[in-house]
Amino acid sequence: MKKVFLILGLLLLSFQVEAGNWQPPKVSVYRLSNGFQLYLLEDHTLPIVEAQLLVKTGDVVDPPKLVGLSDIMASLLVTGGTETSIPSEVDAWLDQRAIHLSAESGREITTLKISALSKVWQESLSFLGEVMLHPAWDPSRFALAINRYKEGLRRDEDEPETIAMRALKKAIYGPESPLGRVPTSASLNKITIKDIQQMFKKYFQPDRMILAVAGDFSSTHVKAWAEKTFGPLKSIPVEPVSVENFVWKEIPFQNKPIQKKIKKKLTQTFIETGHLALKRFDKEEYAYGLLQYILGGDPFTSRLGVDIRSDRGLAYSVYSDWDTNPSRGLFHIHVETKKETQDLVQDRIKAHLVGLAEGNVTPEELKKAKDALLNRYIFWFDSPFKVVMQKARLDMLGFPADYLEKYPDKVKKVTLEEVNAIAKEWIQPNNLAIIWVGP
Repeated sequence: MKKVFLILGLLLLSFQVEAGNWQPPKVSVYRLSNGFQLYLLEDHTLPIVEAQLLVKTGDVVDPPKLVGLSDIMASLLVTGGTETSIPSEVDAWLDQRAIHLSAESGREITTLKISALSKVWQESLSFLGEVMLHPAWDPSRFALAINRYKEGLRRDEDEPETIAMRALKKAIYGPESPLGRVPTSASLNKITIKDIQQMFKKYFQPDRMILAVAGDFSSTHVKAWAEKTFGPLKSIPVEPVSVENFVWKEIPFQNKPIQKKIKKKLTQTFIETGHLALKRFDKEEYAYGLLQYILGGDPFTSRLGVDIRSDRGLAYSVYSDWDTNPSRGLFHIHVETKKETQDLVQDRIKAHLVGLAEGNVTPEELKKAKDALLNRYIFWFDSPFKVVMQKARLDMLGFPADYLEKYPDKVKKVTLEEVNAIAKEWIQPNNLAIIWVGP
């Protein structure tokens, strides 16, 4: 395994990767009888172990009146102590062993991350089991988590890019959608420890978990620990009153433009422009990804970067991006410019979108985009932990088992006709949502 990552490092230095001829190291996957899964990749180069416990739950399952519940639960899980140790004892124990423990609730996956030197790895594993099986939900730490979250929301009001992006999602998905709503002080005030306990009981089931581990450890030991710690658990369906079942719903494409200006005392204007994009697992995702790279995937060589930033000097930053989900993804363009040039910038953005919608991508642009995406591919695997985490996350989200291996060939096979066809279908220059934040 050392040789594998040494070779990988040399490839990264060259920046010239023939991605189709290289495959990431294989991750060993083990499944317990109750559905709990282990994704393991040993690498003894450094005396470090990194692990993440992925749980199939996230912000989208927050009840409408308790938005922020998943975030508070994740925070309290690692700060609220256990049934055998109060929070201050846990903090001291972690500090003494230089163990880093954190948790985060994403849109669809909640993760607990733990990293440690290999000499204390077995202790770290035992502690992780204690946290997962016997969390204490300390009331004082609960109050602290709520207050810190509120302070974070207050600070977000000073971040124009955050304000613009949240407003864009709200405009496109709707204020009641889990994809468009944002926690508020009011929703946080309604959350109770009982709500957290009910959500934890419902979603933290063994068949919804993957433990991904990489580094200097013994797979035999981790498998034995998992069997002992999580093997006896049963996945029991429960329906707590305050935690509703979440179902992904099809989102119709917007059929009219949306514009909103948010006044802030700033020296420049932050603009987010966008509309709905492909759903996850759409067979056209490779062509769409290349299209997005051509439009604004690189700040210096993309159409937006060359025209708006380099040639005209109209923007400090400009790029486009997109993501997917089972309902409908989001395509957006971000730009920062002066108030005096914001209208011209928006005109240039629309002109580029009109051109794409007419199918004007060239063979040269497509070749450069393919080369760029294929050369980026290997950076997904420049550490053992990235390798195992990529595999675990994609599997949990339901991607095909060979998605990573087939990605380079899928990109290579995209034709110019396919890129221009998807541009004509999916680029909607007359139905844009545009958010301005600035003076």
